[in-house]
Amino acid sequence: MPHAHTHVGMHEIEQGLARDWVEVVAAVLLALATVASAWSAYQAAAWSGVESTKFSLSQAARTQAAEADEKADSQNAVDIFLFSSYADAFARGDVRLVEYYETSLFRDEMKPALEAWKATRPLTNPQAPKNPFVMPEYKLAEAEKASELETRANKESLKARNAIEKSDRYVLFTVLFASVLFFAGISTKFRANGIRLSVLLMGTVLFLGTFVAVILQPIA
Repeated sequence: MPHAHTHVGMHEIEQGLARDWVEVVAAVLLALATVASAWSAYQAAAWSGVESTKFSLSQAARTQAAEADEKADSQNAVDIFLFSSYADAFARGDVRLVEYYETSLFRDEMKPALEAWKATRPLTNPQAPKNPFVMPEYKLAEAEKASELETRANKESLKARNAIEKSDRYVLFTVLFASVLFFAGISTKFRANGIRLSVLLMGTVLFLGTFVAVILQPIA
């Protein structure tokens, strides 16, 4: 009979030690998951800030691109208008008027294309281009600027979308770490050690898997 009491006593001690061990591990897991959850929430907010900044930069670049493109269109319209009158004088051989247009009216950007066009002998060469605007020398700095700004806007927009994805990912990690907190917290509420260990194991596996995923993510 004393032997039976001894056996029961040892069993209770073992059960108590198991409960204590589960509670210690649960406490450690709670602490780690709390810190990890706070870090994930911080990163989600930080990447959200990056997203906002990149979208602002993208919008600003698009606005500047539109302004540059509008200016290029205006310059092109002026060039075409002046050339229509210049072409008449050029065809008539009005040297003074032609020189006046070339030296005083045409923009500096227009002049290289005009010289290249004249070099093709448009009055006698049937293969010559009809106007200087199709010549490779005809370039509008504002149009090139608009293109560069549009490219920059697209790049910033892409960075913003990538930041959204990263922010969403960290939000998911925050939710997963919150689930770990739930598992770690509830594991100490069960009386049966088997259930306590199973719930704690699920929380531990979830924590480790999420933690590995987090450390592989870029930091804002």
